Amino acid sequence: MGATAPFTTAYRGLRKVELYYDAQAPIVYREDVGSDGQGKFCVETVDVLISSNPNTSLFLLLQTQRQAQIYRHRDFRIRDLGLFLANYDYVVAPTPTTVAGVTCDRIQVQARVAAQSRFEVDIDPTTGLVMAWEEHDLATGNLEARITFETYAPNGDLSDMVLIDRVFQTSTYGVDSGNFRAALGFLPLIPQLQPGIGYQLVPQAEVLVVNGEKWAKLYLTDGMGTCIFMDSMLANSGGASAGPSERKDEVAVMQVGSWSSLRGTVRGHSVIMAGRVSELDLATVLDSSLR
Repeated sequence: MGATAPFTTAYRGLRKVELYYDAQAPIVYREDVGSDGQGKFCVETVDVLISSNPNTSLFLLLQTQRQAQIYRHRDFRIRDLGLFLANYDYVVAPTPTTVAGVTCDRIQVQARVAAQSRFEVDIDPTTGLVMAWEEHDLATGNLEARITFETYAPNGDLSDMVLIDRVFQTSTYGVDSGNFRAALGFLPLIPQLQPGIGYQLVPQAEVLVVNGEKWAKLYLTDGMGTCIFMDSMLANSGGASAGPSERKDEVAVMQVGSWSSLRGTVRGHSVIMAGRVSELDLATVLDSSLR
């Protein structure tokens, strides 16, 4: 259950992914996943079982492009133990479970304040790797997501996998450091409010280079949930940074299950946000970064 277990454990396995956040468009598929235990990994969707999207080829392509996001942020994981213990209640089941041949401890997890979901998580106590997890909506009791290893091989053969650690060129800096601002070449938006009770701004931020554009990438977490805040300066047709008044502010927000995303342009900045929080929470965080 440790924060680094997916990156420090060498393995290969097949997982079944069931996502029911949108009752009208469930997605069920299998993925081939592996890690070299040294920070590199691969997540490949191999078998689409249920999908409302008839274009399976496009879905597979998109899955390949977002595999780093999937591996780092989709699944249940304790990202900061201190914050997790402060913000979540958990109960360890008295009877172990078995997932893909691995004996696991099962825990039930729920946020202490304003909980929307309940999680059941099976953890390999030897490695800390999450072998299976389920998310249930507290209001309805409905299953929203279930991801389970069907096969698992410690130190499995990864020779036919293309391992990655980052999709884009990335450097890490302290959020408040001058080096962070210098690397970006602009003054980034920094959230002053959090997306929920117990969330804190992670002190390390990233600078990403995407198609020649530099993006600031910040993280907020409550120990388990993560909110991603990305920010880049808009460029005008001449390639220079656009001023605040040169582009109309537009923001679009979408929520699916317990996940929300926001994308838009604000005061000359292009902003992307996503996290296991409400639409209002994302808007609150964005507004606080503009003060």
